Amino acid sequence: MRVKILAIVVMGVVGVGAAFVAVGGLPASAASTTRYLTGAVATGDVTNDVAATGSVASSASYGVSFGAPAHLAGATAATGSGSGSTTWRVSTLKVKVGDTVKKAAVLATADTTDLKRQLTDAAASVNSSKIQLANANDALTAATTTAATRQARLSVYSATTQLSDARKTYNDLATQIKLAIVTAPIDGVVTAVNVVAGLDAPSGDAMVIDATTYQVTADVVESDLASLAVGQAATVSIIAIGASVDGKVNAIAPTTTGSTTGTVVSYPVTVTLTNVPPTVRAGMTANVTITVASATNVTTIPAAALRGTTGNYTVLILAADGTPTAQPVQVGLVTNTTAEIKSGLAVGQQVVTGVNTPQTGATTTNGGGGFGGGLGVPITGGGRRGTGTGNGN
Repeated sequence: MRVKILAIVVMGVVGVGAAFVAVGGLPASAASTTRYLTGAVATGDVTNDVAATGSVASSASYGVSFGAPAHLAGATAATGSGSGSTTWRVSTLKVKVGDTVKKAAVLATADTTDLKRQLTDAAASVNSSKIQLANANDALTAATTTAATRQARLSVYSATTQLSDARKTYNDLATQIKLAIVTAPIDGVVTAVNVVAGLDAPSGDAMVIDATTYQVTADVVESDLASLAVGQAATVSIIAIGASVDGKVNAIAPTTTGSTTGTVVSYPVTVTLTNVPPTVRAGMTANVTITVASATNVTTIPAAALRGTTGNYTVLILAADGTPTAQPVQVGLVTNTTAEIKSGLAVGQQVVTGVNTPQTGATTTNGGGGFGGGLGVPITGGGRRGTGTGNGN
């Protein structure tokens, strides 16, 4: 009998315990609860960026050589008449690789002894041609018959042509003598010297001068191209020297160069740099961040808090009893990390960004999938990266 009574008592205790748990009588750590992750409504900046990688290059590079004007490095120099057969013996060489030069500074000179001799002969030819032309004109004036007039007129034409040719030869030689002095076309740095004093200069560039202004050309993927425009601000991180340099989009290529990353097509975008440190060198790797949209000193929240779609966004605000309540909001610039709030929230409020289930330790945030799915957060501005800074007031 006692055994039966004890069994009945035990069963009663178990039943009461089950009922106690069912009505939430156990501590929170033992009961099934949902904890909400929150983020602050703050005042800050929202920035949408496009990121790409390229290399530093001089904004201009010129080749200089004897007997020809300065030209873009690597291009064929335009030469004067007769310069192709001229041998340039280098008389003086005033610079070496790495030297900084000013525009119009003399870099090297070549011997002009033979050119000056040719110039003297050319001057004599000019004078001789003038005399021949004068004689031909006298003969034309003295002609009395039709045949004599025709012959005299032909002599005038011939003498005129000879004088023109003689003057051109003289002028070409005078130009060549001037071009025997090589000067710097720009303020820059000497990056190549291909001549030696006392020896004949080889064909091609005698020296190469790079500008001390720099740019970066980076390949931007096609999906980001529509967000870019000439004049947009950029930040360029030059890895080798640990420097961050300001820049501006200077050019966007209208066609691809064929560069691809996997199956994604890229387009060259050129960014000019300002206030470049003296330690920067052409060829250094650079990470480019181009700001395609920004909102400064605005109300911000974590983008993970947004629910809904464009034009119909809401956020969840926890009531005093911990119950989440939907609050409609009007948004501005939205990136993948931060959203601008134009109305609906006040600085200092807390918004729900995700949920945490203690029993499993699992956490779900509204990172494009929503609380339990179904929350899509579109990113505006076309950038690949979004940043935001905020301070609760």
